[in-house]
Order: sequence, then C-alpha cells, then structure tokens
Amino acid sequence: MTVFVADEGLLGLRELVPSSVGLRWYSGRDISRSLLEGADALLVRSTARVSTHHLPDSIRFIGTATIGTDHLPLTSLAARNISVASAPGCNAFAVTDYVLSHIITWAKSRGRRIDKLTLGVVGVGAVGMLLNQRARELGIQVLLSDQPRFDSGNLADHLPLKDLAYQSDVISLHVPRITEGAYTTERLLDADLLSGLKQQALLINASRGLVLHEHDLLEQTHFDLVLDVFPDEPVIGDALISRCWRITPHIAGHSAEGKYRGTKQILAEAASMFGFGLNEIDDEAFLESVAGLRPVCDTQLDTILTACPMTETDKALRESVFRAFELEKPKLFDESRKSYLLRRESEIYPL
Repeated sequence: MTVFVADEGLLGLRELVPSSVGLRWYSGRDISRSLLEGADALLVRSTARVSTHHLPDSIRFIGTATIGTDHLPLTSLAARNISVASAPGCNAFAVTDYVLSHIITWAKSRGRRIDKLTLGVVGVGAVGMLLNQRARELGIQVLLSDQPRFDSGNLADHLPLKDLAYQSDVISLHVPRITEGAYTTERLLDADLLSGLKQQALLINASRGLVLHEHDLLEQTHFDLVLDVFPDEPVIGDALISRCWRITPHIAGHSAEGKYRGTKQILAEAASMFGFGLNEIDDEAFLESVAGLRPVCDTQLDTILTACPMTETDKALRESVFRAFELEKPKLFDESRKSYLLRRESEIYPL
C-alpha cells in the first residue's frame, strides 16, 4: 500500500512505518488529485488543504495528527466512505503547560499567589480535564463548564458558563469549533458576558479563534488577554495584538512528544484498517533522541506569516530569538511594513 504524507512535521513516521508500506512525501499546502493518484491513505496536520474534489478513488483513509478535525470536509468525506482518524489528547500536556506557565507568570507579575486564584476551565475534553487535574495539584481552585455535558448532567462540580466567568480570576478556553446545531462555540464569550469578568482577570484562548470576537475584545479592556488563536487567523490586526497581554502564533499544542503521540495514534488507526503492523520502537528512547530539537513549529509559523512577508533579516532575527528564549514568542506587528518583528524579551514581557 502507499501512504501520502502531506506534512513533514509527523514526527516518528519513518521509524514507525514498516518497509512494506510506501511513503510519498509532500511539503506543500495545496494537494492536487494528480499528486494523490494511487495512494491508499493521506496523512495531514491542520495546515493541509483537503478537498474531496481532489481525492482519487484510491484514497480510503485520512488521518490528521491533530485534536480537531475542522480543517477537513467531514460530511463529504463520509459521503464517499472515506474513514477519518484524528488524535484526541495527543497535545494535552503541551497545551496545559502553556496555560499554566502563563497563569504563573501573570500571577507573579501582578503580585498574586496562584493558590489564591480561581481558575475557570471552559470545555472538559482531554485538555480541559488535564488542566483541571494539574491546576488543583498546584492549589488552584477550579470551576468547570461545558455546555453539552452540563445539559446532560454528567458533571456534578459544574457551573453554567456565565456563573463561571463572573467567579473566576482566570478563564481558560478549551472547546472545539462548533458552528451549527443547537450548541455553537462561535462567539461563546460575547461582549455582554465579557463585561462581567472581574477587573484584572485573565482570559486565555488556546482553543479556536472564533470562540471570541475581535470587536468584543477591543470593547472590553478591563481584563488581561492571552491569545494563541485568532478570529481571522492568519490575519491579526494591530489593535488586537496591542490589546493582548501575551500573544503566540498558534503554538500552544506544539511539543515533540505531542507530535509523536499524534503520529502514532493515526498510524495505529491506519494499520488496523489496512492490516499492517507498526514497527516496535521504544517511545521514551525515541523522544530522548529528539529532545535537543526545537518543536517543529515552522510550518505553523509560516502559515501565519504568509499574509505578512518578512525580510531575510527579520527571519534570521526571529530564529535567533527563538533559540535564545526557547520559543518565547513576540507580541508585535508593524502595520506600516506588514511584517512581524521581534524585539528584546524585556520589551515583550515587561514586569
């Protein structure tokens, strides 16, 4: 069989796939029908553009090494009986690391103790529940809200969203993108709800950009804001960037372990469907071997930067700062040059 691999960030793929399976690699975003001819399976991440019009009849399986699947046309894929596999929970630790590190830094800069904070977690999937567990271990009081589960009464220690928002010092969003049906997460926290947040609260969105509306965020400025995702990504307006206390280019879920776990999850689904076995490798030894590598974020960064071309000098500076500060990200945008710029860490993260 042949597997078409549309993302070089699928860590561990070469090591896990047996030699009997052919791998066809492609690093572009737009996948044409001619490229896929003869392939049985397609493996992607969130940056790939998949259209059923471009899928030949040979494709029977699509695996995305991501938690979400909103970048795939699920309805039309189901109509063609193409199986889809994702990797729920693969980057849960990376995202919770991201959230907790920002909470700790924010509390320190505000002169507050984290064990005196109340954290509201919106969305109790793999990431939300892990954040709940780890935050409680740090002595943080945690409130939970998840509308579908709340309606069905599956959680006892649960609050309606409005109550959670008004009682929390920190709110962290971990919901999927749902734009149809009785329950939608689009503009989940609107201007009216945001107006009731505590003075100097902290709102973190590392889920989906459309959960918040840019106009609402610019209108309500009495709380601090951390964004890893954006309503109109990859385009990010100067006003929104200035509004944020911290901003990162959609990298909260990036880690070497998360990428490897995601790859392994979708490969296991493909192996089950097509009847081949994966190579047995020592997970910890493999992760140790890549521990010195930076997480593969370049594809995601380049996606965001496509609308804002950088000079070679800017790119070199970006890389040097990332190495020096272990992937700490800038919060800056130069409207006149239409390019992202990097400044010294002291300018990005003032105390």
